[in-house]
Amino acid sequence: MAKFPFAEYFGEINTLADLQFMPGERPYIDRPSAMREPKELLLYLGCNVLRTAHLAKTVIDVLKAMGFDFNAAGGPAHCCGIVHYQNGDPKRARTFTASSMRHFAQYGAKKILMWCPSCNEHYDEVVTKEQDVAFPYEHVTAFIARHLDRIQFVRKVEKRVAVHFHTGFPQSDLDWHNARTILSAIPGVELVDIANPATLGRHCAPKWIGRIGRPQWQKEIQDILSAAREARVDVLATLYHSCHREICHAEAKNPFEIVNYISLLGEAMGIEYPDVYKQFKLKGDPKAIYDEVEAHVRANGLDPSRVREILTKTFAPACEADTSNPS
Repeated sequence: MAKFPFAEYFGEINTLADLQFMPGERPYIDRPSAMREPKELLLYLGCNVLRTAHLAKTVIDVLKAMGFDFNAAGGPAHCCGIVHYQNGDPKRARTFTASSMRHFAQYGAKKILMWCPSCNEHYDEVVTKEQDVAFPYEHVTAFIARHLDRIQFVRKVEKRVAVHFHTGFPQSDLDWHNARTILSAIPGVELVDIANPATLGRHCAPKWIGRIGRPQWQKEIQDILSAAREARVDVLATLYHSCHREICHAEAKNPFEIVNYISLLGEAMGIEYPDVYKQFKLKGDPKAIYDEVEAHVRANGLDPSRVREILTKTFAPACEADTSNPS
């Protein structure tokens, strides 16, 4: 069995983030040396959300607009350890986890808001059983849903919305119920219930897709898309960034948008960022995409040949490349 290419994996995350942030633009701590003033509340973004940078920017701005004083941290320097754990290196996984928790303490964190479902899963099922976790944590949907009274809506979002959620596990059930509470609070949103099968697991990540096989996963996702079509929705809202990356390109073949729930909340609050990842998936032309990001390549000192390779791997149509992305 080939050794998992950890350096390549994390390097790809950093590169895709660099293609969406100019130097100095990242609104989160990406390495301990970039630490800011200590804050008791920490938004833990994880690694993979940085592929879809608009989601990281939106949730940070949403929490700021709600009046919370916090730090945000993300990227490979804060890896939760799940990638190593799932790829046969539990010792290094524990090392990465312990290192990130030391960083959190350095940032003054007394409470952690989890964005990433993989990080949440790893802490629930592995970290809390192996190491001392000195802080309480919860998924960011629970935190936002509990503090809806802090939100000032500036516009109505007149859309019929169905949700692609995951069910069958306590945390995923809690996440989608909280996401539903958040969406229900948005002025103008009409929520439409559609079925999402428990067989999809905790989220659309390779671990869970692999358990049922990608053909079966595709069939079940197609059933969800068909249900959204039949319900005549304007938006199919994704809950997790992993799911968003896997299905956002299906917007091209359906009469509705595919938008993450945090983007809908942000829209109602006057916070909007373009979904660059989805735009590039829909474009499906790595050469044209390179032209769009060339200024970022130069500004961040990236290797053009490596960037082209990553763009092809990530955004070429499925017939040309495997478009699945780890979460």
